[in-house]
Amino acid sequence: MLQQTIQNLIYDISLIQQYIKTSQESGFNDMTRILESISIKVFNATHKLNLINKNQLNPNFPAIDLADDVKKIAIQVTTNADAKKIKHTVKQFEKFKLNNQYQELYIFGFLKCTNFKDYPSYCKVIKVSDLISLITDMNDEEIVQEIIDIVQQHSDFSRIHPYDDLDCLKIILNYIDRNAIKHKIYCEGSYSNMIKGLNEISELIGKGTVNKKTKSKSIDDFGDNNIKKFLQNIKNELGKITAILNQSRQQEGDFVYIEDTNFHKIDDIKLNIIKLSNEISDKYKCDLHIEPI
Repeated sequence: MLQQTIQNLIYDISLIQQYIKTSQESGFNDMTRILESISIKVFNATHKLNLINKNQLNPNFPAIDLADDVKKIAIQVTTNADAKKIKHTVKQFEKFKLNNQYQELYIFGFLKCTNFKDYPSYCKVIKVSDLISLITDMNDEEIVQEIIDIVQQHSDFSRIHPYDDLDCLKIILNYIDRNAIKHKIYCEGSYSNMIKGLNEISELIGKGTVNKKTKSKSIDDFGDNNIKKFLQNIKNELGKITAILNQSRQQEGDFVYIEDTNFHKIDDIKLNIIKLSNEISDKYKCDLHIEPI
């Protein structure tokens, strides 16, 4: 059973490698976001690390892409770890004195690795087959399945499309700026339209899609923790409205009877959604202000 699971993992990784190889051959050379997205999760699982993406903190961070500042391990992710790349990475690593900050440097070649040995003892060149061997030696099917799940997430390339956090936030804010949120409950024209609007916002936040069509990215794929917190708060508030409406639904048909107290509760929740949305819009200068109707 374990061997078959590992074979599935090898197959899935091979698909990603072929995609990146073909993209490069077609002139799309910036595969950085894809490689970093895969690598940070795989190394966290295989090496029990808590990596952060240094490029998200500083786009021009030298020599390395990922790092665990507690365990003092840094990782450079590249498609081709040839001698030139290895020498340059080590040179930059020492130039910026990162060797004083990190005890180990991994250079991960996702497509190719050169058999090059002339590098410092703190440096280790890792290829995909090394990770496969490590995972196999763990003899733990749950770990293998975890890696498969990570890789399969990236087989749907829409999920790792390098959409910018701010662009996606603006898309979501524009979906929130609609009658389903802005209208007070007493002037809501159609119950079904309101539910449809609320469900679309929830789907957009949770999956990055509306009616199964990709519009943005899911909440899990945002890098900015403030935006993720905002999105989670909006999801929670939408859930409260849905719960009230479900409680108010009559047993027969779609007829809904909402008591006055629940009218006010829903209106208050909508106002809070608008308030949270305007605050995040101001914080990130989205140039969008939602007005309740």
